[in-house]
Amino acid sequence: MNTRQVIDESVGPFSLSATFNNDNSCFSVGLDTGFCVFNADPCELKVSRDFNAGIGVAVMLGQTNYLAIVGGGRQPKFPQNKLAIWDDAKQKAVITLEFRTSVLGVRLSKSRIVVALLNSIHIFAFSNPPQKLSVFETTDNPMGLACLGRSYLLFLDDLLGKSN
Repeated sequence: MNTRQVIDESVGPFSLSATFNNDNSCFSVGLDTGFCVFNADPCELKVSRDFNAGIGVAVMLGQTNYLAIVGGGRQPKFPQNKLAIWDDAKQKAVITLEFRTSVLGVRLSKSRIVVALLNSIHIFAFSNPPQKLSVFETTDNPMGLACLGRSYLLFLDDLLGKSN
């Protein structure tokens, strides 16, 4: 007798990403239908946005109303090479950045937007319009790995075994 429940793929929404904010007080979840924001302790839903389209990356800026979002899933809200800074108070994208390849990771601070692509890291001033400050070539980075601290940015270098 098979006692396991059948997995119903039609039931959702499905999580595509989960990311803590800078101080780990909240986390955002990209869904195949939009995104949600939760308080971490106690774990409570703060915000839920249903776009009927996927958000593959959702990254909060601290405890502000700004999120960096990138389309994802089967029906993405945005192309995967487009980053939108979403102002949840205004319920719209206030900044958009387009790239030649898919956006794989995003890190935010009050002064910087860091975008990880497959072979490069792009750094922008967090302003409207955003000003490109630097571009660094990297080794293949399919997970979009990068860490942004108060005064440091860590990412993979283009030389094997080295990080910047």
